Amino acid sequence: MIFWLAGLYFGWRWAQASGAAWRHALQLLCIMLAAMSAMRLVQRWRIRSGKGEGAFGRLPLYALALAKLALVASALAVEYLLQRWISPEVARTLAGVGLGVAFAVVGLVLHRRHNGP
Repeated sequence: MIFWLAGLYFGWRWAQASGAAWRHALQLLCIMLAAMSAMRLVQRWRIRSGKGEGAFGRLPLYALALAKLALVASALAVEYLLQRWISPEVARTLAGVGLGVAFAVVGLVLHRRHNGP
């Protein structure tokens, strides 16, 4: 559920952004990396206090960062390609929807792969 909420948030951020696509790609990457860093700090605090790993389990930081970078780069490429055939606003919205769904699916796959039985 948390991955779908995060996907919805990041897709919304992409779709509602104004200006150049590369600027909102950089903004989104910064937000994602800050959230990932905060998640890691909470994870370490939970382990030290004896509460377990929490909802995110043992997700590898580098794989997560590379997956996020690939998702944002893909959304950027899709938006630029779609702008050849449709208006920039619609292209941005479609790229945002795709990013949100991809973010949720990739998050679930990584979570299951690294936290399975």
